[in-house]
Order: sequence, then C-alpha cells, then structure tokens
Amino acid sequence: MPHEIALGEVYCPPLMVVIVCAYLLTVVVMFIANRLGWHRTVVAPAIVEISVIAIFALVLSQFIAIT
Repeated sequence: MPHEIALGEVYCPPLMVVIVCAYLLTVVVMFIANRLGWHRTVVAPAIVEISVIAIFALVLSQFIAIT
C-alpha cells in the first residue's frame, strides 16, 4: 500500500516526489538539447518541455507508487 514519503519531519505525497524528479530530469535533458543545438528545430520549446516532464512523470510513476 502506498504511503507518504517522509523527508525528515515533512511528509510528501508520492506524486510530488515524482513531479520533482521529472522536472530535474527535464532540466538536464533540455540543457543537453540546448548545448547540442536541438532547440532550433523545435517550434514551441515550452510545450516540448512540459511534454518531456509529463513523459518522465509517467515513466517514473511506474517505479514510485502514486495511488
């Protein structure tokens, strides 16, 4: 049964941990993409960034139980 994750004295819901991890992974991926020049081939970089966050969140939620 899933439960809240305790970080010290603070209880965090699993979905928040998944979203934070997905955001951090997205920052790394977007930094690499910008360094390689891939950002020039994208019409709407903000939509791509949100989509990558959603993809990482879905993948990470398979490993961290949300429900």
